[in-house]
Amino acid sequence: MSRAKSSSPSGISTQSIIWAAIGWATLALMFYLFLSAPTDGPHIIKPEECNKAVKDFVARPNWYRYGTYIFQTVAIAFSGILCLRNWRSSKIISGRNVWLGLGIGIISWGIGNLIFGYLDFQYQSGLITGGAKGAKDLVNTFPSIADIFFTATYVFLSWGMAMSVIGKRLNLYPKQWGIVGAVGLGGIILAAYVTFGAGGGFTLDTGKILNIVYALGDIWLLIVATILLLAFWGGKAAQSWRLLGSAGISMFISDLWFNYSINIGVNKICEGKQYQSGEPAEFFWILAFILWGMAAALEFDLSSRPSTRGRRS
Repeated sequence: MSRAKSSSPSGISTQSIIWAAIGWATLALMFYLFLSAPTDGPHIIKPEECNKAVKDFVARPNWYRYGTYIFQTVAIAFSGILCLRNWRSSKIISGRNVWLGLGIGIISWGIGNLIFGYLDFQYQSGLITGGAKGAKDLVNTFPSIADIFFTATYVFLSWGMAMSVIGKRLNLYPKQWGIVGAVGLGGIILAAYVTFGAGGGFTLDTGKILNIVYALGDIWLLIVATILLLAFWGGKAAQSWRLLGSAGISMFISDLWFNYSINIGVNKICEGKQYQSGEPAEFFWILAFILWGMAAALEFDLSSRPSTRGRRS
């Protein structure tokens, strides 16, 4: 990365972008690790429709929850802008469709996340003021408008990641394809458990169908990420592809954990174990977006060098 000194149209060097991304990821990690413990409470909730009273519910303070959305939104804006910059550039040697798909998908996730954030604060307010009944009423609003944008996210991210491997000379050995198959099978098993096992069975409704769509998107991201990491493990010219692969794995981890927490939380509202935003595992979302942004920056830098243009396919 030491040679990544070319300037972007805004006059900011690629090296500065990379260091800023690393710094933001470090700050986010420290924020989640050291400030995530619930401190605002306890709130005594007396539910009207539960067999067990929810006692000593501890809610995270609003300043912390606002902080998590700030860290996420900045990372999303950073990544989305850099990906769309690549799409607009005629110099990109990896294919502009890769970055168009990623850029639209990331921006869609950001819009959905802001809508989800608003509903999240309403959920917490309903839980504290209305007890389990208030929380259940809000949970029953799923799916919401935010899911329109989250669904679009998986469509465009899947397309963009697919474009990163389609047409490339992968040259994977049979053993490496076996690793891809094993990782894919493991992802399917985990996603199936989270979606159906922890999610309360095989009954299909709109929410369950959306969870299946999200799970399929995550599995595809995991498979493509594994292919990218195996196919482009060495060489400076492949740094952006390794970062794309790492971002896909980070997205899979955070999505899987979030879906698991939501599924078990909906079934345990009356026991006071409902999901709260701001868990440390959400850092992997931020990491995924930052890695996508870093990949875009490095690809732009590499494509701007006359000696490397047309080298890769």
